[in-house]
Amino acid sequence: MSLSKTATAQTIDTDHDHGEASISPKGVALTLLFIVACLAAVGFGVVAFGPWVLGLTALAFVPVIYIVLILLTIGK
Repeated sequence: MSLSKTATAQTIDTDHDHGEASISPKGVALTLLFIVACLAAVGFGVVAFGPWVLGLTALAFVPVIYIVLILLTIGK
């Protein structure tokens, strides 16, 4: 029993794109700009109102950190 080359040849799938969006430089720049703006706002709050603003900000970000970790763990 002989198989032809076309029947035995297998294509190797080297494309590992599973529908993920590519990272654009514009998206990276906007994300970094957002982070810098948030840090500047917290810094201004610390200078203007006192160091308790830093503690309040840290406390407010605890649920955000948990949500981000859950989403990263789930992979969605």
